[in-house]
Amino acid sequence: MFNLTSSVAVRRGLVRVVCILLFAAALAPAQDALGQRSERALTRHDVRDYIRLRIDIHQKQEEMKANADQYDGVIHAFFQWQSEFLQERGRTRKSFEALEERIMRAETALEMVADSAEYQAERERDLKSIEMSKHMTESEKEEMRAQMARMDSIRQARHIDPTRRDWPAVRPYVEALAHMTDYIALNRPDPPNLDNFPPARQ
Repeated sequence: MFNLTSSVAVRRGLVRVVCILLFAAALAPAQDALGQRSERALTRHDVRDYIRLRIDIHQKQEEMKANADQYDGVIHAFFQWQSEFLQERGRTRKSFEALEERIMRAETALEMVADSAEYQAERERDLKSIEMSKHMTESEKEEMRAQMARMDSIRQARHIDPTRRDWPAVRPYVEALAHMTDYIALNRPDPPNLDNFPPARQ
């Protein structure tokens, strides 16, 4: 007898697998300039400098927003200030955004690694659901297994391997980066104090 409840549960699980696959693919650019170039690994100094600059930029942005009536165009004024601010510190907006991207990607990869056990457990559950499904053909099952294998390949090749060299610099500041993100999102009143985290030199 056809079990509608079982069929719906299996299909929902498969939809989740496909959604995860599509999300991972969307996050993985075809050619990642930051990951593919043979650049030096990030240092702790790079990460600490980024956090300081990002906090300063956020605080100035909030200050200018609060006094927007003092500017002919507050958005234009902010970006002009930001460019000059970064230039005075030996950076351009482009190089700062590239640094931010590398740190964020390394942070995401570290989160993936930390969640590996849960990820593998969920993957095994999904594979088991596929294998036990009586409502899929062998061809459909094989296609789903292939999609899951592709998802694993994307996860490893596009998110984990290219960022691995930056992990030693980013790992000590994962908590500070999360704190900073909450601060910038106005979810907490205080910025992270870098004195409470490992120094730039090991």
